[in-house]
Amino acid sequence: MSSYYKRYRNYGCRVMEDMQYKGYRSILLENDLLQIILLLDRGGEPVRWLHKPTDTDFIWHTRMGLLPPTSLYQDYQMTYMGGWQEMLPEVSETHVYRGAMVHRGESAITPWDYELIRDDEDEIRVRLSNRLRSLPLRVEKTFILGRGDTVVRLEETVFNESPVQMEFNWGHHLAFGAPFLNEHSRVEFEQGSTVVNMETGERCSWPGMPGSHDKVDLSSLADPGTIRPLLAIENTKGNYRLHGNPEGMSLAVSWDAAIWPYTWYWQNFASDPNAPFFGCEYNIGLEPFNIPPKWTLAEAVARGAALKLEPYGRLSAWLEIEVMKGGVQ
Repeated sequence: MSSYYKRYRNYGCRVMEDMQYKGYRSILLENDLLQIILLLDRGGEPVRWLHKPTDTDFIWHTRMGLLPPTSLYQDYQMTYMGGWQEMLPEVSETHVYRGAMVHRGESAITPWDYELIRDDEDEIRVRLSNRLRSLPLRVEKTFILGRGDTVVRLEETVFNESPVQMEFNWGHHLAFGAPFLNEHSRVEFEQGSTVVNMETGERCSWPGMPGSHDKVDLSSLADPGTIRPLLAIENTKGNYRLHGNPEGMSLAVSWDAAIWPYTWYWQNFASDPNAPFFGCEYNIGLEPFNIPPKWTLAEAVARGAALKLEPYGRLSAWLEIEVMKGGVQ
């Protein structure tokens, strides 16, 4: 934990504790290439993921940005500011399950604790933890950043703290937009990936869009005003790459595909005139989850797709985010 008399470094890997960012308890992780600010009071989510040499921040914010908390608006959707969130035990819709109200993205809007596991100039490891309120689950995730690295690794474990079996949904709501992405950016998945429209049941190979007879290339972002459905991408290797901005930067994301076999492809091209975005936002989401869109926890359990933990059991997974040179091809 933090100490008033701790000596802070201004070189190599370093951590800055005791931070307040717009009123939220926060922590800063940094090396010579990256600067990351995590909002501990709000899901531990990054509000900044800055590549220093090019001054590129990969966190997209909505027009509302980060607002102070209020008791009137406290659910995931009403406090959504864009960016990247950890989602569990429910990722789709707030509902009652086993007598508990499981909120969409509970872990994304509740406070996390932290502990410094390693803190020296060559590497930092910061473990964040959250004990859920709806279900007897505890989650830990460790951010790992090395000197000279542009890749950040997250190692995560969910614990069942009860003597009965527990089920849950889990994943990462990763959304991207300006200043990194725009209509000239491209999305790259491995060959052999399959695109699924869950509403129609149609399937096709990436980068085609089901039902379009290969007339739509999903690797290219659409013009503003284009309407596209929420899709699922089945990718057994668990990775994708975004090619992006005028500075020629890309972002590579990889993860444990055994735990998160589906990537939700949210295409929000400033086309919906209604709530919550009112045509103001141009962004995409590429979100690794354990289920297809938009199954609730109750539906996932009924279909045998929910993650399960035996009494006092645990489940681990990992995710890596790497900043890379090389933009749109």
